[in-house]
Amino acid sequence: MKRALVHSLIVVALTLLVVGPSWAKPKTKGGGKHSKNTQHKLLGDPRSKYRGWDYLVGRLREEGVSEDDIASIYQSPRMPLFTAIPFKLKPKEHASIYANFERDFYAKIGASFIQDHDREFDKLERTYNVPREVVAAILVIETQLGKHTGKEMIVYRLSRLASVLDPANLKDNLNRLRAEDPTISLEDVQARGKYLEDTFLPEIPALIEIAKRNRVNVLNIQGSSAGAFGIPQFLPSACMKYGVDGDGDGHVSLYNEIDAIWSAGNYLAAFGYDPKLPYAERRKVIWEYNKSDAYIDAVFKVSNGIRDLAS
Repeated sequence: MKRALVHSLIVVALTLLVVGPSWAKPKTKGGGKHSKNTQHKLLGDPRSKYRGWDYLVGRLREEGVSEDDIASIYQSPRMPLFTAIPFKLKPKEHASIYANFERDFYAKIGASFIQDHDREFDKLERTYNVPREVVAAILVIETQLGKHTGKEMIVYRLSRLASVLDPANLKDNLNRLRAEDPTISLEDVQARGKYLEDTFLPEIPALIEIAKRNRVNVLNIQGSSAGAFGIPQFLPSACMKYGVDGDGDGHVSLYNEIDAIWSAGNYLAAFGYDPKLPYAERRKVIWEYNKSDAYIDAVFKVSNGIRDLAS
């Protein structure tokens, strides 16, 4: 799998109910595992040849996805049936998700990673003018340098995120949210659903293209519950634009440490990261990686710790 994935866009961390690196979240009773798919009620017709994903299939056709590609995913018995997809109107991360990054351990493994790849980071800084400690901090926070890249079927997770406007799902969420707050309107729920669909629908054709280029089954590509993959946890959509073949082997693999370093650095540079920028402006660039103030605070906490260890 290490050479099987080409390019991608860094994750925007827009999950349905929670965001942030799941491996770093506080443990809960029952082990903190994600709910089983069977705990959500079936909404689509499980007897349909698309296993209930008919609304999404229609949208993918409009996006130009071929019938063969659609069938290979949504007619496969490996693809779970379509079930209810609950979402919040204004999801927000809790700072506690990133509390562990106060520990010196994370700065130490980041500093060690930089030491192991010192020459690569030298070249990266000359090319992009992005500080090594910031890139390393992001890779530490996202996956603990590749230790936790996720084992979810990405196409399934992206399909759920892209299917929230399914009429039955929209109605289900409207009823649930109104039970919590009667002032919530249909327009409120539709607006949030449209935002999620607009964000994640294009990721599915992009993932299909990545699978074709690398000659792998799209159902075999694994990552996080938010549809991100690799050491830097990228989404598929901008793979051509930001992925970098850092080690020059002719392939971009987000599971390769060198490629991950260069891809993350390239992304930050593309959004204008410069160590001479005011702190507030540098925060805005990290916001493009993960739209969470708590996440940004953690990046600078870890990067400062790495820099202190190196000085």
